[in-house]
Amino acid sequence: MNFYECNLHTLPDGSDSPSRMALVAKRLGYSGIIICNHMTAGRAFGFDAARLVVGIEVVFGVEIVATNQRALHAKAASLREKADFLAVHGGDEKINRAACEDPNVDLLAHAYKGRTGIGVAAAKAARDNQVSIGLDLDPMIRLRGAARVRWMEVVRRDLGLIRKFDLNLMISTGAKSHLDLRSPRDLVALACLFGLEREQAIEALALPKSIIDLNRRKWASVGVELL
Repeated sequence: MNFYECNLHTLPDGSDSPSRMALVAKRLGYSGIIICNHMTAGRAFGFDAARLVVGIEVVFGVEIVATNQRALHAKAASLREKADFLAVHGGDEKINRAACEDPNVDLLAHAYKGRTGIGVAAAKAARDNQVSIGLDLDPMIRLRGAARVRWMEVVRRDLGLIRKFDLNLMISTGAKSHLDLRSPRDLVALACLFGLEREQAIEALALPKSIIDLNRRKWASVGVELL
């Protein structure tokens, strides 16, 4: 099974280079990583060098940060042909819903802020537009006490919506340092604490590969693929 870490941040957003992330992720058992910095000007610093690391695929993605729905849709449309993977930095209820309504978006990341999650309207839109929902496990690792309990309550509620509407799910740590990375086995174990079946968690870690392969396919017209 090809496991991918779908939402990593490297220099200048994070503290490590793409090459360092790739080397550590390879050692942990990943087949690929997706660098999703908050940028639109080009690839992450050192990205081309990271692609020379043998035994792991390094994918260029972008995590869109937008202050309103109109800006989000404009950025997604302009970046769709430039990146192999598009994520949206969520958290705001309106941004969450706008991301799920945009078929250009591959992943809604960091959707949880306080007691805000994806909600029913966003879940329906994600189903219709095939937008994956990201389960960012970084708060599970970092938070303590009542803050972690509240976060887990929101995630469990939204996992019910994900099951109800049969939404695509991806699991990540949203790492900004190689020290934040966890092995696929660790992420599966953490995801199971929320009630996910082991097979569901494994599929969530393998899903990014399928999305990337689909995004890389080129179409001359409807139903006609360029090979």
